[in-house]
Amino acid sequence: MEKPDQRLFEADLQSAEFRIGVANGQWGLAEQDKIPPDAAWPNVYIWIAAASRPNAPDRFYIRLNAAGYRSVPPTSSFWDPEKKAPVELARWPKGKPDSRFAKVFRTDTWQNGKGDGAFYHPYDRVPVADHPGWTSAVPKWTDKTTIVNYLEEFHALFRSGDYVGV
Repeated sequence: MEKPDQRLFEADLQSAEFRIGVANGQWGLAEQDKIPPDAAWPNVYIWIAAASRPNAPDRFYIRLNAAGYRSVPPTSSFWDPEKKAPVELARWPKGKPDSRFAKVFRTDTWQNGKGDGAFYHPYDRVPVADHPGWTSAVPKWTDKTTIVNYLEEFHALFRSGDYVGV
């Protein structure tokens, strides 16, 4: 039996906005052969298209933990679809120094090492838990925020001039 958060998430995947992003090649659900055979809710595997950069993929896969979806933000990390494992921080996409991209996709071990694998953004529950001031951040996660808002935000970062590749 599906949980309420899972039903809500799956309903948002059926929204016109999500399907338009898929049709436009901006994002999509990971193909079955890119995820572990035992993958189950609340983990969802998604890809996000990226601007073309030398020696970099045209899309990045993420493993999104959507437990409590929409009540709390998800948390995500980059996913290696070939190894079916999290991507090591050294292989995360990079941004220009001190850019917003570099700050969101931090490759240091912030939060005393507990930040490994989470995006440093108000749409991610890991840093939000330690930053009460982010409740006034824009954008911020609310119970009206959907997976589409999330994907639009991160897709825009991957299309920005601050993204330099891997």
